[in-house]
Amino acid sequence: MNTVQDPADAMVASFSAPPAFEVNDPWGTNNPARGLDPMDLSSILSGMPLPTIYTTAFDLAQPVGGRITVSALNKLIAASGLPHGTVNQILNIVVTPTQSRISKGECSVTLALVAMAQKNMDLTVENLIAHREDLPIPHLPGLESIDFGSSSESTMYPSTPVMPRHHHPIHSDTTVSDPWRNSTISTPKGNGYPPAPSYLASPPITATEILPQSADPEATRKEMYQWFLNLDVIRISFAPEKEGVFLFKHVNYIVESKNRQTTVIRRYSDFWWLLEVLAKRFPFRILPNLPPKRIGIADETFLERRLRGLTRFMNALVRHPILRSDPLVVSFLTEPVELAIWRKDIVISTEDEFTTRLPIASSLSKQIPMTLDLEVEAVKRRLPASIEYYRTMVATLDRIQKRSEASAADYTRFSLAVGALADCEKQCHIDDCYNCGQLSHAYGKIGSHFSQASTLMDIQARSAQQGMVESLKRHRDLLISVRELFQRRDRIREGNLSEMLKKRITSNEAKLKTLRTSAANASGASGTSGAADGGVSGSSSASIGLYDAQIEKVTNNINSDRAELEIQGQRAVLLQHTLWMEITFYHKSHSLIAGMYQSYVHEQMKSSQSLFDNWKSLSPVVHDMPMEVNGFN
Repeated sequence: MNTVQDPADAMVASFSAPPAFEVNDPWGTNNPARGLDPMDLSSILSGMPLPTIYTTAFDLAQPVGGRITVSALNKLIAASGLPHGTVNQILNIVVTPTQSRISKGECSVTLALVAMAQKNMDLTVENLIAHREDLPIPHLPGLESIDFGSSSESTMYPSTPVMPRHHHPIHSDTTVSDPWRNSTISTPKGNGYPPAPSYLASPPITATEILPQSADPEATRKEMYQWFLNLDVIRISFAPEKEGVFLFKHVNYIVESKNRQTTVIRRYSDFWWLLEVLAKRFPFRILPNLPPKRIGIADETFLERRLRGLTRFMNALVRHPILRSDPLVVSFLTEPVELAIWRKDIVISTEDEFTTRLPIASSLSKQIPMTLDLEVEAVKRRLPASIEYYRTMVATLDRIQKRSEASAADYTRFSLAVGALADCEKQCHIDDCYNCGQLSHAYGKIGSHFSQASTLMDIQARSAQQGMVESLKRHRDLLISVRELFQRRDRIREGNLSEMLKKRITSNEAKLKTLRTSAANASGASGTSGAADGGVSGSSSASIGLYDAQIEKVTNNINSDRAELEIQGQRAVLLQHTLWMEITFYHKSHSLIAGMYQSYVHEQMKSSQSLFDNWKSLSPVVHDMPMEVNGFN
């Protein structure tokens, strides 16, 4: 463990070159000789009552997955006003050179060391442990005004008011030839809340509602442009406190809708229930997937990944032209009470959407392209490879982001070391030496610019994670959902209820013919016997009655199967029509790819320009540094 106490030894205790560093090995890993591993260090203050500022500072530093960057940590410590050497010493105790992020426990240890340094206490882990039941409070003036870098998430998911407000649904009253022009379920009016339990039953949909009314290509393009502008954006964040008892605590999520201007609290089980109901009501729509469940205690990293997965799930729902207007989805986003309580008072229909759309108009089948099956097969052939390519792209860009984050942390380390060097070399061993003072002043400027470069690179890494990586994951999720849609369709085809009904009808028709022949023969035989005996016997009459009952039963079965066959035929048309609509939606979703790359390139250009400006402003400083040998006499 490095416990250097004299700031004058800052060069020896360099953040990037701890005492364990072997000078004669230029390829050394620079591992610090820290007595406690990161897990032990992060748990030193576990269970201890922490001052409020410890939690406030960590939350302000924009944690992701329960961890903050070294660059953000450096900004927190810088607010204390401690000398560079002391800052370097503290970070050298807490952070290893290979770390780019630290946990909340490690941040608390850092802040405790900062407070100890402000009180001129010995900066050792042992001393911290001795005082952990009476932790000092660090003085961090201007903490809430620290700029930790803009987050691209604030652009992607704009903040909405904390308290629920009425929303203003977007309506498009154009008449354009497009399968998505008319929504099968109208968006609720007024304040956006469901007026009655029956509202959640699937409303009747006539075939005429989805007939195209215009074939103007220009009008179609205009509507699609407006449709993309009117997309809702859902932002999901963690609620402040977990609920439940000890091991069974669950996380609540704050769900905010940009267009509806609503804020509700939901649990993970609520999202799961929503998907279950939608899967029954819309089995042949592109349904997004949920992040997986987890049994037991979930760590911060898992919870952060689940949060992002839930955000992608909800945004996929509100992007879908049919699902976004479903009353259940609307209620999920707007109903202010706890969903488990609300569900007890509501009768929710789980009938699939086809049930209320029968009978269909004969013209509906004419809208389905003749080449639909060929188009579906073409998409199916490409999906497996496309999904794998997107998975590779996500993993690769995620590694790039982590390397950028690590580079930002190393720039912070360098800036601290050179800043400590400036403090260390303010005074030259020659009293009247001017040039050494100039060098020391330049060191301070260089450290400042390296710190700024670290901040810019940290912003760039965060932008890649919250922007491009999440956008790639959204399209990957779309591809997987399309593949699962095709799998559901194939399972229905394998069942082939229509063929079974046809075979049963044919079998019953043959049986009916046999019964009628047998009944006729029995009737003829009974007539001959009756003429000979002077009347119809009781056994013959009973036999004829039995045949009549069997004939009636088989006839009813045939009529029932024919009616069901007609329904199945209409459902098959609806399925094909729905599949065409979903393929159209999938195809149009590709238009979002361009915006994804445009945003990423724009962010890269902005970051590169900022980095260029940062180094350019440093150029005069380094060019003014004394370099004449004769100046150092």
